[in-house]
Parts: sequence; C-alpha cells; structure tokens
Amino acid sequence: MQLLKDFDTYIFYKLNSGLQNSFFDILMPFVTNFRNWYFVIPLIILLFIIRDWKKGLVTILLVVIAVSISDYLNSHIIKSLFGRLRPCHALPIETIHLPVGCPHNPSFPSSHASNIFALSVVLAYRYRTLLAVMLIYALFVCLSRVYIGVHYPLDVIAGGVSGIFYGSTVIYLYNQIIRKHERTKT
Repeated sequence: MQLLKDFDTYIFYKLNSGLQNSFFDILMPFVTNFRNWYFVIPLIILLFIIRDWKKGLVTILLVVIAVSISDYLNSHIIKSLFGRLRPCHALPIETIHLPVGCPHNPSFPSSHASNIFALSVVLAYRYRTLLAVMLIYALFVCLSRVYIGVHYPLDVIAGGVSGIFYGSTVIYLYNQIIRKHERTKT
C-alpha cells in the first residue's frame, strides 16, 4: 500500500510542479472552477432544446440526476469514509505549486472528476458526436485538479471511475424504464 501512495505522490509532483507554467497558472484554475462555466450551461441547454426539445429535456434531466447522485454520494458519504487529506494539507506546502486555495474537505475521490465524468457519460450516450469532446474536457478537468494541488492522481482516477459508474447507472435505469413503458404500450 505504501508503494502505491509513494507512486501517487511521485506522479502528483510530476503533474503539479513538473507542468508548472504561467499559461497553465491561468488556464487550470479557470477550467476547474465550474462557476466559470455558468454562462455556457444555459447556451448548451438552449441548443439541446432547439435541436430536439424532447431529447434535449430528457438529456438535461438525466444529466441533473447523474451529477446530483455523483455529487451527493462523493461529497457527503464516500469522502468521509476515506478521509484522505488533500496533498496541499498532507505534503510540505513549500513543495507544492498551489495557484488557488486549498479546500479543507477530504480528497478521495475527486467530486469534480466524478461529476464531469457522470455528465460526460450521459451526454456522450445521448449525443454520440460529443464523445471525444467530453472525454477530452473531462480528462482536462482531472489534470487541472492535480495541477492546482488539491488532488492526487488516484483521487481523480477514482472520481472518474465513480462518475462513469453513476452516469452509466442512470442511463441503464432510464433504458429499463423506456423498455418497460414500450412493453406496456403493446
């Protein structure tokens, strides 16, 4: 177990300090702060509804359900079970590149990673053409969490896996409901 922790810390330093540059110091905090995307979200919702309002509304509902489940379970249950300190609290502060503040809640798993992967799974399922864009964006959010010093790589990997699980579960349950509804119609 110690070997895994040491490897996680080693990769953390490679991504956190090894990639440090002035462009990323601006870009990564922007990418990782979901409040910066609030102006984009209404536009995306509008595009979904304009393109095909029924599919768009169902997609929005599925995204809200998947991300809500992801956020609640990770932030309120799973993180407290593990209680892992964030690298910005566990490692010597002078060894970490920390372009933003350090939250005080536990680190494992990353809720940002879980939420963005839950959202990505649902959007990519409903709109196949978004798969590559959503995957790239989700990976970029994960990288940003390590770069700004608030997560270890295993935190974002576990968050990504849990988000894929939550998104896939919501899609599975949605498909079960649709199949059951179609069977009762015939």
